Amino acid sequence: MARSKYKWRIFGFVVKALCGLFIAAVAGLLIWRIVDSSTDPRDMNTLIPNQKLCDAYEQNGGKLTMFDQEQTTHTRGDNNYGYFAVTQAVFIKEADQLQFVFRYNNSTLGHTKEDYSLPEQPSRDANVYDVTVTIMYDLTPENKDDNDGKTTEAVRYERFYPSDMKSAQKTLYNYRKFVFDDIKITDDVIGVYADFYYMGDIDYSKEPYGSLLLYYCGDKNRPITLTANDKKAIEAFN
Repeated sequence: MARSKYKWRIFGFVVKALCGLFIAAVAGLLIWRIVDSSTDPRDMNTLIPNQKLCDAYEQNGGKLTMFDQEQTTHTRGDNNYGYFAVTQAVFIKEADQLQFVFRYNNSTLGHTKEDYSLPEQPSRDANVYDVTVTIMYDLTPENKDDNDGKTTEAVRYERFYPSDMKSAQKTLYNYRKFVFDDIKITDDVIGVYADFYYMGDIDYSKEPYGSLLLYYCGDKNRPITLTANDKKAIEAFN
């Protein structure tokens, strides 16, 4: 009888231990997932230098005026919720330049396969998405009530294309960092948008697969400071 109770105690201990290990494993997986999704790869955090950026850096004595805004970081449409994100965006005034990090989950590739009825899921290493920038200009600055884009005579749109890009990957996410030149935030700029199209269906006359607002004229700019790695990359370019 005593031996039987002893066996049941051991069994109970083993069950509790296994349950504890399972809970710890699930908690660890969740924590890892949060950490993995909350930080970009290290090389995504440094500015990509080009001649325009380096010239602006030298002409301004090693200083640059940079800023971003607090905007929605991922797409939230019914057809693209969570598909695409912009994790970093920086406007560089003296260089007339915009750099931002575009991120998408591995599952986004699966959604793209389904959305476009592809025979197989696109590769993580391929450039699956066309990324451009659209600037919305105010043609009637004396009237701010027609800036919703519905009055075609009141606004103008201009599309910009990347001049440079580099890529990186983490376990769950794919990253592309883009450089856009000739991005000038003038008084007539209403908004700056990052537009995402599937490479197999690029038609700029249609709504993009996803779009995110990066700048709006009515929102507050947040200053960004050059890091030591930024300066090192710029100075090493020449």
